[in-house]
Amino acid sequence: MRTIGDLVVFDVEGEVDLYRSPEVRKDLLSLVSETPDKLAVNLSKVSYIDSSGLATLIEAYQKINRAGGEFALIGINEAIKSIFEISRLDRVFKTFPTEKEAVEAWSGSK
Repeated sequence: MRTIGDLVVFDVEGEVDLYRSPEVRKDLLSLVSETPDKLAVNLSKVSYIDSSGLATLIEAYQKINRAGGEFALIGINEAIKSIFEISRLDRVFKTFPTEKEAVEAWSGSK
């Protein structure tokens, strides 16, 4: 986890599957419980994500959204892009190609 201005960035690496998603969920929801105004999950180093990983992201998104915060995904790479498109989650989540673009887009907003 890193903080850039008022944006909290949660970095995820490797595979986010049935075996690893409980760990990612625990860490991410712990961060969400602190209710940051702006939270972005950096997926640029994720090589694979399954339905359990997607469920973790959806849960975090819903909790942040209910608390009035903003949630986004950064760096959805080619390896996992199709999973977001097939599930139509690319239409649900705010996404940014790079961390720099997320910081620029969110600087000065809530």
